[in-house]
Amino acid sequence: MPIIDKYSAEIKNANKEISDFFGFNLENINIVIAENRLEYEKLLGRKTAEWEVGNTNSSKKTILLLDSAQWEKDAPSHKPEEFPFLMRHELTHIYTDNLSKDKALPRWLSEGLAGAISGQYKTAKVKHFETDFCSKLDTPSNWSQKVNSGAYPTAYLFTRYLIDKYGIKTIEKLIRSAPVYYSYHRFNNEVNNVFGKNLIELEQEFLDDLQ
Repeated sequence: MPIIDKYSAEIKNANKEISDFFGFNLENINIVIAENRLEYEKLLGRKTAEWEVGNTNSSKKTILLLDSAQWEKDAPSHKPEEFPFLMRHELTHIYTDNLSKDKALPRWLSEGLAGAISGQYKTAKVKHFETDFCSKLDTPSNWSQKVNSGAYPTAYLFTRYLIDKYGIKTIEKLIRSAPVYYSYHRFNNEVNNVFGKNLIELEQEFLDDLQ
């Protein structure tokens, strides 16, 4: 039996949940399950960290996942029961990029939204939030510097707060109105237009709410 077949029901359920959340359905999403880390890296064309078990190419509507049966060996920081959350996380990226028309969103929003919708980081905690953290978690290079020091839970908690306080429709409005070419300054202007507050003000509001 092909590996993908054992995940068919989970894939179907996950796509229905995400499509229901966004209010539209994307068809012909290609999901590939790699048998092991070696095949995963061969398909990606690069070496990967042991924590990486999923990757999305939105322009090709393709999701690559490492078979959860191999996680104990090839991704020991993950547990197989996390797979349903991972599936929803990667599907959210596809739907978000479709909503944005493939604009370059800041990584904190992209990853935070994927975490919030998938329910992946419900127990996430952050010991310390840096000042002006959105500017330090926005570009791929900035994100990679923080990926092992709280980037995912920080993005999740902040985005979850924005959804809970301002509603998912407000987040969707921001995604649709994001500038074609990302810069912190341009995106912050759109945040101010949508929320009536800039990122620094929203970050402080979020931190005050945690206390």
